[in-house]
Amino acid sequence: MSDTRCYYEQLRGRARHLVARIDDVMAELLSVEAAVEEVMQADMDNPGELSTTDSADLRQFVEAAQFSVRAAERIAVEHANDVDRAMQRLGLAARRNGESELAG
Repeated sequence: MSDTRCYYEQLRGRARHLVARIDDVMAELLSVEAAVEEVMQADMDNPGELSTTDSADLRQFVEAAQFSVRAAERIAVEHANDVDRAMQRLGLAARRNGESELAG
């Protein structure tokens, strides 16, 4: 295998791994969001429960994290697609029938 092909195979593998890890993070954030909603079902008047302000802040921070992860995902997916296109242009990877670029 040529050095160029090896380099691009590594680059593609890393790019796809990043996309997969970001997908994992988003799945975990959705789980956190559900946990926040469960915590917020309390009456808010008993000792030890979150205050209304803390509840709102917590929800906002989780939503901000999700927004940031979605933005990171768009960048990572586009990078992975760029690597695939570069490999095709260089003749290092042929597009197989039915194979599409990563969803983005």
